[in-house]
Amino acid sequence: MNENKNWYAVYTRPRWEKKVAGILSRNNVENYCPLNKVRRQWSDRKKFVLEPLFTSYVFVRVSESEHSELKKVDGIINMVYWLGKPAVIREAEIDIIKNFLSEFINVKLEKRPIYINDKVRVIGGALTEMEGQVI
Repeated sequence: MNENKNWYAVYTRPRWEKKVAGILSRNNVENYCPLNKVRRQWSDRKKFVLEPLFTSYVFVRVSESEHSELKKVDGIINMVYWLGKPAVIREAEIDIIKNFLSEFINVKLEKRPIYINDKVRVIGGALTEMEGQVI
């Protein structure tokens, strides 16, 4: 049976993102754990390390019939839900994250309140200095 597969986010145990991605890969489940190249300073050296961009989240591409199997994977707590259903993530969004991380290192996520009709200005990337309105 050839079911359509969609991207979903799964919520993992803290600091288990890479482990979960490894387990999923070994079980032939398509997954994506966005890794951010970050420079770390120790007392005796500096080093670039790969850290998950989204703490406690991994993306998986599965069919609906595979949802129940995901909950059996060690380290996965649950799927991310939206309006009572597993939240589907468009493939274009996954591609945007992949392309962004291939261009930039040491990315920092920052939570900011954004509201409908807010005016915004892009401060980096291909659309630098462009302005728009949140819809």
